[in-house]
Amino acid sequence: MTAYATCDLRTLYHLTEDHYFSATCGLHRRYSAAINAYFVDVCSGLYDLLFIRVGSAPLGEAFAAPLGLIHGSVLAIRIVVHEEKVAELREALCAIGFQPAEQTTAMVLELSRFIPRMSEGTLQVCLTRDLNEWAGPVGSAYSMLPEVVVNYQARHQRALDAGEALYHFTLSAEGRVSCSLTLSLCEGEARLNDVGTLKGFRGRGYATCLIQAALLHASSLGAHRCFLEASAEAISLYQQLGFARLFEYQAFTRGALADR
Repeated sequence: MTAYATCDLRTLYHLTEDHYFSATCGLHRRYSAAINAYFVDVCSGLYDLLFIRVGSAPLGEAFAAPLGLIHGSVLAIRIVVHEEKVAELREALCAIGFQPAEQTTAMVLELSRFIPRMSEGTLQVCLTRDLNEWAGPVGSAYSMLPEVVVNYQARHQRALDAGEALYHFTLSAEGRVSCSLTLSLCEGEARLNDVGTLKGFRGRGYATCLIQAALLHASSLGAHRCFLEASAEAISLYQQLGFARLFEYQAFTRGALADR
């Protein structure tokens, strides 16, 4: 097995990250190796969000351009900053109205080391293109309003229609779809997103079962590793599956502004 340095794994992580967000967002702008901006939806105008991710590559003067975009935008903005850049950017962001939000953890699993566990025979896992089934658990897990779920589903449908390498999984238990996730592939690397379970069905191992199925599918397609971004509450679940920490992200948010 090829050994990868942490810096190389970070590069691969950002590769899968950019592929997923550029595939599922309406518009993408790359400012540098470290900075990417995504407009969540430029079609409806209802749920526009400027989403900026600051990665591990050197910043240099590159942040001046997105700062100009921020100053000129009335959209709600979410900026996710690599742990090594937080001290450098915190003061500047707070000075223009941003507030620190949650921390998340970038993680990786070498798929050659993945050992699946046996699951209950009564659970049905499906790789589906029916996003009506897939969207329910995602919306429930992330407390999305119904109209936001519709918008999010439409974005994923556009990505599928465009031929993006996205794979949508569902798990059915007790007679209904109760868990879902998205697997994406980019240049031999996999990523998990949208892992969600319906309220009332959590704590039963359904997400673990579905993640294992997605990891097996990624391996069958030739993926070497799988990356993901974990909330604080989910880290222990992913560690039990063999995922290891790469680095932390700190989010900063600013609400939409009144039209100028």
